[in-house]
Parts: sequence; structure tokens; C-alpha cells
Amino acid sequence: MRRVESTLPPGERVVYEGHLSMWAMGPWLTLGIVMMVWGVLVGCLGDAAFSAGFLAVFLFGGGLLMFGVVIALLLTTQLALTRRRLIATFGIFRPRSVMFDLGEVRRVHVRQGPMGGIFDYGTLVIGRGSAPALRIAGIEKPFTFRERLARLRDALALQMKMAA
Repeated sequence: MRRVESTLPPGERVVYEGHLSMWAMGPWLTLGIVMMVWGVLVGCLGDAAFSAGFLAVFLFGGGLLMFGVVIALLLTTQLALTRRRLIATFGIFRPRSVMFDLGEVRRVHVRQGPMGGIFDYGTLVIGRGSAPALRIAGIEKPFTFRERLARLRDALALQMKMAA
């Protein structure tokens, strides 16, 4: 959470965090591992021709790259709620941070496929006013995140109403 905490104003702290689900990234991790194993097998069991060696390096390197990108995505995608803000940081090569007040949030949708329903992960679509919606795929426990966001938004609205 260091990237999110570095963008917070003084005195504000993270109340709830959302993370990417390992289940959502599972097929990509599996494919990366299978490609690496296949590359090793082709390199060890294949003939000594140049093309077999090239194919082995290509398969192993591609699998290693895919595995590395998925791990980097798991480590760099963060979603956090404070008492006043929603903060999302994501991106490997061009890190991006999106921050907006809870009062600006107009709609929160959760999209789940069959596997997402089984393993409890999904895509959060968070919309505010006329701005384009923020979509973050593969978040674990998306309905819990939506519920926490609604609670914080309602508490903020009540606090604003009492202050007026």
C-alpha cells in the first residue's frame, strides 16, 4: 500500500483495501509456467538443431515474461478507501493514480462471470458524474468493496448534512 499511502494528505488513512485476485490471474500464471516447462523440455529433449534451441529459448522467455508481468500486476494494482476518497493505483510501465472524493461517486457496478462468481472476484465499474467510468478487473470480493464504499459515502453525506 506504499503507493496509495504516499498520495494521501496528512492525517488521512486507509480504511479499506481492495486487491487483485490470484484466481483472476490464475490462467495467465498457469500459461506462463506451462510455456517455461515446455521450453525446458524442448531444450533438453529436442534435437541439437538450431531451430529447437531457438524455440526452447523463445518458449521459456515468453513464459517468464508472462509470469513476470502477472506478478508485477498483482503487486502494483491497488484500490483503497479512506473516509473521504477512493484511490486506485495501477500500471507497471506507466504507473497511474486515480483519486476522487466519495461524494463524486454516482454509481458502482460489479460484473462477474461464472468463474468470478465461484471464486469471488469481478470487475468494479465506478462512475462519477459525467467523467468516464473507472474499470478495475479482477478485484477479489467486489461486493464487499461496493458495500464498504456505499457505507462510507452514506456516512460522508450524513456528516455533510449535519454540518450544514
